[in-house]
Amino acid sequence: MYDIRRLILLRDLAERSTMTAVSELHGITTSAVSQQLRILEDEVGRVLTRREGRTLRLTPAGRILVDHTSRIVAALEEAESAVAATAEAVTGVLTLATFRTAQSRLALPAATLLKREYPALRVRVVDQMPVDSVPAVRQQEVDLAITYSYSFRARDLPFGLSSEVLFSDPLVLLAPPGLRERAAQHGLAEVRDADWIAARDGAPSIVSVVYACGEAGFAPRIEHRSGSFEGMAEMVAHGLGVAIVPEMSVSEHHRALIACTIANGSRQIGVTYRLASLERPAVAAAIRALRLTVLPTQLAS
Repeated sequence: MYDIRRLILLRDLAERSTMTAVSELHGITTSAVSQQLRILEDEVGRVLTRREGRTLRLTPAGRILVDHTSRIVAALEEAESAVAATAEAVTGVLTLATFRTAQSRLALPAATLLKREYPALRVRVVDQMPVDSVPAVRQQEVDLAITYSYSFRARDLPFGLSSEVLFSDPLVLLAPPGLRERAAQHGLAEVRDADWIAARDGAPSIVSVVYACGEAGFAPRIEHRSGSFEGMAEMVAHGLGVAIVPEMSVSEHHRALIACTIANGSRQIGVTYRLASLERPAVAAAIRALRLTVLPTQLAS
């Protein structure tokens, strides 16, 4: 029977491509990773990896093993969750990852609710963007994550993960006076000649900006860049240009900058988790807490 720990090393190598990355993930030396994978190859009787430049690629036999490893890990966690579900109390440690904007709106209220309802449960909140938190959920480094996906950009989840949409966060145009009134009356096309403020190329939000402007019949002239929506709002407030941001990211201080919503534009806020962990009482309780945290906002809207 193959050793599950070695199978997991092979799976992680398939995702991260280098021994160094796998060794850092597991806190062991690269030589130890290499040794364990050589033992696995001896057990299997097949070559599992081939070197291509500085990276390692899986052979057909290696890919088959990785596919089965994902199912094996999920089955083991399902068993753990089923056993945990027999407990009379919700206990243990639950780690919730969240991106910055959702921290005060969702993560902290949900964590407070969980601590009040289940005193024996330790709740940890970590600050992580979805690009990092989704792999962390899959690697079982965190139990679940508050994530988002833009309506203009599809997102595929890795095997074994699922995401429940909690609510839709509309995209809005921020504009300085003058431009704001025109855009409020006539829409996005009114700011086609304005300077634009956006995230760096490759950031998820930039796709929404380009797509929305394209739908309005023009390409945005991006003059300024910011790594945060708050920074973009500050630039708009100082008259440097216009920006498209999620409404949830707009502070009360900058609400007056909102000119209009973006047609068919939104950011879906959800909770991402491992399907195999759903029976675990702490995970199920956290998902319920997030739903209850969202409910007052939905009722208000």
